[in-house]
Parts: sequence; C-alpha cells; structure tokens
Amino acid sequence: MNELLYLMILPAALALISLFLEVKLTRKLVPIVTWWQLAIVAFVLHPCLQGTERMQFASGLAIDKMGTYFILLTTFVVSCCVTHADYFFAAAEAAGDAYADRSLRLFYASVNLFLLAMTTVFLCDNLGYLWIAIEATTLSSAPLVYFERNKFALEATWKYLIVCSVGIAFALLGTVFIFAASQRGTPMEPTLNISELITHAQLLNFPLLRLGFIFCLIGYGTKAGIFPLHTWLPDAHAESPAPASAMLSGALLNCALFGIWKVASIINAAQPHSHVHQLVAVLGTVTVVAASLLLLRQHNFKRLWAYSSVENVGLMVFAIGLGSGPLFFLQALNHSLAKVALFLLTGNIIQASGTKKLNKMHGVIEDCPIWAGLLALAAFAVTGAPPFGAFVAEMSMLSLSMSDGRWILALIMTAAIAISFVAILAHVGKVIFGSGKQGFKSFQPARASIIPAILVLGTLVLGVGLNTEVWSGSWSVIR
Repeated sequence: MNELLYLMILPAALALISLFLEVKLTRKLVPIVTWWQLAIVAFVLHPCLQGTERMQFASGLAIDKMGTYFILLTTFVVSCCVTHADYFFAAAEAAGDAYADRSLRLFYASVNLFLLAMTTVFLCDNLGYLWIAIEATTLSSAPLVYFERNKFALEATWKYLIVCSVGIAFALLGTVFIFAASQRGTPMEPTLNISELITHAQLLNFPLLRLGFIFCLIGYGTKAGIFPLHTWLPDAHAESPAPASAMLSGALLNCALFGIWKVASIINAAQPHSHVHQLVAVLGTVTVVAASLLLLRQHNFKRLWAYSSVENVGLMVFAIGLGSGPLFFLQALNHSLAKVALFLLTGNIIQASGTKKLNKMHGVIEDCPIWAGLLALAAFAVTGAPPFGAFVAEMSMLSLSMSDGRWILALIMTAAIAISFVAILAHVGKVIFGSGKQGFKSFQPARASIIPAILVLGTLVLGVGLNTEVWSGSWSVIR
C-alpha cells in the first residue's frame, strides 16, 4: 500500500498546489517534480522490470510487466510535454498572446490530474476500476481541450465528452456482461478481478464473455479513436495547445488500447483461437486503411497528425488482434515518441507562422533549419520508415500476420501504410521546402528543439539497437 501512495502522491499534490501557486513558479516546478515522479515510478516498479510477474498493491490494484512499461512511457511523455510547455507559454508571451494566469493554473492542475488518472489505468486489476479510471482520463483531459476558450475549442470539447461518454457506456455494458459470464453456469465466485478471470477463463460462459468483449471493444475503441468511432479525435487534437495535443496522442490513446488488451487477454485465455481475435485484426486493418485515405486531403497541420494517430491506433489494434503484447507496446512506444515530437514541433511552427493551415506554410527550412530537420526526421519516424523503431514494429507485425496465414490483411495493411507514408511526406515536404514565409518569427529555436530532438533520437535508437527476437513472443496480462 505504501508503494501505491508513492505512485499517487506527487501528481495529486501538484494538482492542488498548481491552483494556488504563482504561475511563473508553477511553470518551473511542475516539470522538475514530474521528472522526479518518473524516477519514483521506476524505483517503485523495478521488481516488475527485473522479472517479478506482478506486484499487488490492494484488492483490484496490481501491476504486471506490460503495465509497468506503459506507466513509465506515460510519465515520460507527460514529463516531456510539461517541460516543453514552459517554452510554449513563453513563446506566446513573446508574441503578445500571453495566456491568463487563471488558464495556466487550470492547465497545470488538469495535467497532473490527467497523469494521476492515466497512472491508475495501468494499476487496475479489476474491470470495474479500469472503467472508472478510463472515464477519469476523459474528465481530467477535457479542460486541456477547452484551453483556448474559443468556439472551436468549445465544439471540440463537447464532441470529445459526448462521443467518449457514449463509448464508455458501451464499455460499462460490456463489463456487466463479463461479470455475468463469471456467474452464469460456472462453479467460480462472480468477479471482475482480471487475474482471476484469466486464471479461470475456461470456466466462464463464453457467449456472454464474447458479447462483453465486443461491447468493451466498441467502448474503449471509441476512446482510442478506431474507425469509424474516431470523430472526436481530430477536433480535440487540433484545438488543444501543442503540449496538450502531444499528451492526448502520446499517452491518452494508450490507456484505452490498454483496456482493450486487458479484456482481449481474458478472451485469449478462454479460447486462444477464437474468431474474436480475427475481428480485432480486421478492425485494426480497416482503421489503418481509412486513416491513410483521410491523410491524403488535409488542410490543417495539427489535424494531419491527428489522423496519423488514428492510423497508429489501427496498427496497435492490429497487434492486439495478432495476440502480440510486445508488438503492441513497441508500436505504442515508437508512436508516442515520434508523435509527441511532431505535435511539439508543429506547435513551434504554428506560433512562429501564425497559422494552422497547411497551404499557408512553406519554407521552414529557410526560416528555421533546425525545426525543418527535426520535423522531417519525426515524420519519417511516425510513418515507419527505416531505420526508426516503428519500422521494426510494423515489419514484425506484417511478418507475424503472414506466418499466421493472414496474407490478405498483411497485403492490405502494407498498401495502407504506403499510402500514409506518401501522404504525410507530401504534406510535410510542402511545409519544409519553398521560399521562406513572410512574418515567420521563431522564438528561441534551439531551446524549442531540445525535447523534440531527444524524442526523435529515442525512436532512432530503438530502430537501430532493437533485438527483434525479444519482441517475437507474447505477454499475458499476468506475465
């Protein structure tokens, strides 16, 4: 129980302090404490990293290796974003668009509540707690979407809340069906405990379990942004400030996908060769195809990366359908690193150019070469080009799909990935090349490049240094 307190106390305290502390101090304090939180998380959870199968904190609260990696990734993403946020708000002040102190206090309080909610998601060993935690991520992140306080942000926030709330209602219904599956015609005690459901999966009422999984897939899939339930995602990502967009894409989506993985693990334990897994793989493929086509015609720089997030969600759902925990996490890791870098760089360019419209952006390589170079590298990384880490994940997924006899899905996925690659590079090429934009005012470009450069370097190291054999197995929820 003490370990659980260590994981929760700093974000909870920061959320409260941020509402009352002087804003300039908050902007410096929050990044420092959040990086310290990352160190605490690594220290507390190191037994899982060293081979302990799971750590039990309380009834319904436990963590395994997969959860440990996702908590570390989430805390790292938030640390990077709040560190860059200090620059983002400083650049706004320099441009004469300073945000009100009240807005900044609410931003930092919401960020810490958001981190607390996301941390809780990966600690849940109970489907009921998992549902509550994922709903909490929606409520805590809504103020970040509404940060700009204009009509577009208001529309995006309402769409985010309504669509995700409807989706999460489906997940609640699915949770009820899974609970019913543990009590209808089985000798076991009714339970929502995930590890118990996996252990006794063969005793569950499979029709009810399957129905529960489908409803959870729809519910959590809405929160993750799978096609055609993705409608909230482009608006929310486009209207949030750049550090918030980066957190929504690089951390929030992983929480909903983790919920799908947890429920899929119960199905896998009950019937390893169920057609449900084929359904998940097909849904992932459809999402990638749809996103790749939507990427072809985009006019808003941030919406471009939002649809790229939908594509990567499809890839992660595809990995879940293949039953590969390592490939699911590897894709999530590389997507988070590359997409956070892209959103932060895009925020820099939008602030300097004064527009989000792609047709009004050009010549960044003339105006700010360091941003142009990092943008190109991050774009290659997120599209799965070698030698970046996403290339390893995507090639491994395609190889696994073909070895399982899913040739058609692999071929469709390959074509869709190729379309996405061409579409993203075409848009980014227009932004980078050409004559410089009149009125482009970069603010401290070297400082603004530190976090994106670290993230791009991270995905490059993953691509060059990964041992692919390590990622060819599978992790259950317990292991």
